[in-house]
Amino acid sequence: MKRIGIGIVVIAIAGVIGTAMVGQSLVVEMSEVTRETVYEYIVEDAKTRLDDEYVIDMPIMGTVQRLELEIGDVVTKGEVIGHIDPYSLEQEILEVKALIRQSAAFETGVDIAKPKEEDIASAQLRVKEMTDAVKIAIKSQDVLKINRDEAKKAFERATGLLAAGATSESLYDEAELRYMGLKEDLARAVLQEGAAEKALEQAGIALKRLTGSIDDNEYMRTSYQAESEGLKARLASLQDDMKKTKIVAPVSGPVLEMFIEDRRVLLAGEPLLKIGNMDSIEIESDVLSEEIAPMREGNSVEITGKALQGKVAYGKVKRIYPAGFMKISSLGVEQQRVRTIIEFDNSELGLRPGTSVDVRIITAESENALAIPDRALFRHQEEWAIFVVNGNTAELKSVEVGLRNDDWAEIKSGVDEGTLIVSELKNALLDGTKVSRLD
Repeated sequence: MKRIGIGIVVIAIAGVIGTAMVGQSLVVEMSEVTRETVYEYIVEDAKTRLDDEYVIDMPIMGTVQRLELEIGDVVTKGEVIGHIDPYSLEQEILEVKALIRQSAAFETGVDIAKPKEEDIASAQLRVKEMTDAVKIAIKSQDVLKINRDEAKKAFERATGLLAAGATSESLYDEAELRYMGLKEDLARAVLQEGAAEKALEQAGIALKRLTGSIDDNEYMRTSYQAESEGLKARLASLQDDMKKTKIVAPVSGPVLEMFIEDRRVLLAGEPLLKIGNMDSIEIESDVLSEEIAPMREGNSVEITGKALQGKVAYGKVKRIYPAGFMKISSLGVEQQRVRTIIEFDNSELGLRPGTSVDVRIITAESENALAIPDRALFRHQEEWAIFVVNGNTAELKSVEVGLRNDDWAEIKSGVDEGTLIVSELKNALLDGTKVSRLD
């Protein structure tokens, strides 16, 4: 009896509701099919970063003075930001310059040690003189031989005459003296010829030695020149190192990190500080790997967030990294993501590195497309459908959908521009339901 009573009550209530609904319509939100530019996009969190960060290293080994900078200080390109004690370099440069002068002096000494032109000319003259002396000695011998032969004949005649008593002792002695004198003169001339020939030989040797020694010490010049070139190269290197004792900022930007502060002796290549190039600021966003497929370099990007104070900035995708990586989300979920770099104009925004922003990466765009609010769409029998308002009745209508986002959906076919549709669905809404417009 109790169950029968409950059933009667339910039937009675349903009957009352049915009676109340007869002749009434469902109040719904309506809108017309319009034309809009419809985008598809990916929304992600992102942050700014600097593409160019310069670690300033010790350019040479030495003692660096205390750096008078702090993190956050802004330096300008070309500004001297540090000093290396130049004393040891200055002394080494002086030493090398002295060695270059010494090498030049040694090279000059090579020329000094060479035989002079006047020495060679004198030796050549000596050879000529000795040659003439030999010729004179030979001619003198020829004359002396003739005179000796005549004197010998005269002596032989005087000897015969003296033996025959036909001449005097004095004439004999005179003939003998002349002959013996000419004989000795001839012997002396022969000796003079030998001496002249020996002197000629020595003069020739001396001349040959002088002319042959002109290039004997040229190897020394080559050696000194090579040494001088090496010293000049070393000097150029030291002078270049001297320029590096003043450490200058390669770009304008803030000091991001300090590795040392006080005076220290450091090797070349040890880091001193890090400077950021503010002109290279960009946005880094880690996009879910399953959403990366439609993205391309050059895609437009809308940039928003609290840091922009209500402004909307625009950029474009600069680079999409080739490989993904695993990242733990804020909810502790492992996600495969792909790093994406976005370039934008920061001249007016003045965002600092590490600033959080929101980005909307436009992956597709359809201009002047038929569009409806995306919330009006639903799936029906594996097709997209909407409710079209015909008079005061909602009619189910299948449509072909193009691009979609959270606000709009592109309609490829199924309805025309200006068609009135139900723009917000309700559970009670069915095909053929009477509807009225929400005021």
